[in-house]
Amino acid sequence: MKDIRILFVDHHEEILTCLELQLQDESFWKTFVNNAKEALQIISTQDIHVVVCDLMVNDIDGLTLLQLIKKQYPRIIRLAFSDEKNLVKIIQSINNTDIFRYIAKPLEKKALIKTLHDAATQFFLNRDKAQLIFQLSQKNEKLKYLAMHDDLTALYNIRFLYQDLKIRIKSCDRNFSVIFMDMDNFKQVVDTYGHLNGSQALKEVAATIQAAIKEPAYGVAYGGDEFVIILPDFDKQMAIQKSREIQTLMSQTTYLSETGHQVRLKASYGISTFPEDAWDLPKLLAKADTLMFDVKKKGKNDIGV
Repeated sequence: MKDIRILFVDHHEEILTCLELQLQDESFWKTFVNNAKEALQIISTQDIHVVVCDLMVNDIDGLTLLQLIKKQYPRIIRLAFSDEKNLVKIIQSINNTDIFRYIAKPLEKKALIKTLHDAATQFFLNRDKAQLIFQLSQKNEKLKYLAMHDDLTALYNIRFLYQDLKIRIKSCDRNFSVIFMDMDNFKQVVDTYGHLNGSQALKEVAATIQAAIKEPAYGVAYGGDEFVIILPDFDKQMAIQKSREIQTLMSQTTYLSETGHQVRLKASYGISTFPEDAWDLPKLLAKADTLMFDVKKKGKNDIGV
């Protein structure tokens, strides 16, 4: 209980004095005010966990004040003082979740302290539940991200590529282009510098791709040292120009410099455009892939169209 902070609101000074005396041995933080304005000011500036309010506070109904606190500070546990004549109203407020429980008047120390302890327990349960929900939400978001992204490069993965292109092709309302990109002589890089540096080089190539495109365009780690770039609303000539931009950016970049190496990398490209080259997904991807391999056969580091 020592970590709990409780605010008591009652316009009867004698009630506040009685509360202070009955709770003087309790270790929790407590403060006492006799008006709604001061209560709201304290709540807005301090970390209050529980509010205990009389049914009448100056010129405002206590339940109205507690409803306002519920709306603005829903994490605060709300209690009300009540005598027997107002029990119907109190039970309705409990059923409406406006208040957690009530404390009977006249005050009885044992019952008072038990209710305050229950309220404190409820606060910490709610807090822990909220933290757990937040943590689960973060994990779910991470899982969603991992389901659609490549671990190494942070580019999208094949699963996302197929899902996205199926939707684009089905809608048939906008053209787009596909660039198949395969690294040239990448096995030599791996053989010379090792697999770890090879993976690092692919991460850096992915960064080069990301630097060359803007959303809604996106890059895909297709597998091994192959990449796919999707260019929404790009016709063939625009896709060729974008391939040249990536090619130029790669030629201006020194890879693996942070590992103490100076590596220059090149790639071969193949381009297909929907619906100009194909109306279905397998043929569209196969077209770009075939054009890329034709470039490989003819000398590499070029663009196939």
